[in-house]
Amino acid sequence: MKSNEVAILTIDNAVTWAQARTELNKTMLKLRTAYGYAPPKDISYNEMDQRCKDLSKAVYVAMEVYVESTGRLPDRMRNLSLYKTSKDFPLKKYEGLQAYANVPDDRLKKAPLYTAEAAGNLLNFNADYLIRVAHQEAVANRTRKEWARLEYEYVERSDYNLRDLYDDLMERLDATEDYITFEEYRVERRKWRRCKYYACDNYFPIAKDRFIHPKVKARRPNAEYCCDECKKGQENAQVRFEKTGTYLPDHAYEYILEETRERKEKNHMAKSPENIIKISDKSR
Repeated sequence: MKSNEVAILTIDNAVTWAQARTELNKTMLKLRTAYGYAPPKDISYNEMDQRCKDLSKAVYVAMEVYVESTGRLPDRMRNLSLYKTSKDFPLKKYEGLQAYANVPDDRLKKAPLYTAEAAGNLLNFNADYLIRVAHQEAVANRTRKEWARLEYEYVERSDYNLRDLYDDLMERLDATEDYITFEEYRVERRKWRRCKYYACDNYFPIAKDRFIHPKVKARRPNAEYCCDECKKGQENAQVRFEKTGTYLPDHAYEYILEETRERKEKNHMAKSPENIIKISDKSR
């Protein structure tokens, strides 16, 4: 084969590849317009499942057409920037699989539509909503027994729980000096009460004359809560129970979308003093 024929074939291949990538870009733009938005809040699991199936099939067809036209897989994003291994060595460049594995998250989120990452972003976006809808339906169908189990496992306060109290009592009961009798053990145990707040495991004293943590201020003999915060917390939990059927707060059982979770983490990320100095220098 002559060199000019090879050049023509190469040009033809490049034109075919460019056309296929343009078509893939158009198709993915249409799919993102149709499926790249949040579904209605009242969408059912079956409807969301069908939406994901339709999207998956459309993405598969688009990728198959591209591969058949070009004979190659869609482009993948790479990190071609230099990175510093240490101060004693020069900058290095990502090679091989490292270039694909170290693409920054912000670039992956804005991947060009003709790349495999763009298709993955769209599929993952809808799959996340499918998981949330399934979770919401499971929550709506929970029995009171299932809620009670989750409430039992949910703990906000455990500064001095039953195990801590028993450890202190057993230490005095088994001591060789200054020990207590079993009857004294029983009397002392009755001077401690568990907090009534459903999410608190604390035990608090209700009598002044005791030998376990005598410096801790005792509450009234008829007290039900270890502190005023727990009393208020139980009042709020009772209001939630009447509205939702559970004492648990929403954040204890709701499904957080990946996009929302990442946004919250980004907003709560602390800025280092060095970055703050750089920002202030740029603004001058």
